[in-house]
Amino acid sequence: MNFELLQKIARSNRWQIIYNRCKEIGSLKLFNNTSDLSNLQMTFCYMLELYHILYQDLNSGEEYISEEIIEDPIRTEAYLLLRKEKKEKKNLSNTNKRTIDTTASAGSVLFRRKKNT
Repeated sequence: MNFELLQKIARSNRWQIIYNRCKEIGSLKLFNNTSDLSNLQMTFCYMLELYHILYQDLNSGEEYISEEIIEDPIRTEAYLLLRKEKKEKKNLSNTNKRTIDTTASAGSVLFRRKKNT
């Protein structure tokens, strides 16, 4: 099967709606078989999730994403690389921040040794 055709099908409204409903409703299935998916089926599932993420970014107003970018495979890859870089940078900055909670209203604890009697 043509990879570009599979991408076009995966980003179509029809298949995005079906995919989203399948995620929400456990009894709804994409394929007749429920296990031992073929490579083609796995690739299609990957693309459905990929375009699902892209459309979520578009709907949430993320920077640098548009319908034209989603429709162009090269620009889509560029956007995904930028998205990954921004996410890694954000995660790195979050791990470097060390804050002390000064809003805690708990008192101090005083430990004393027990006297031997």
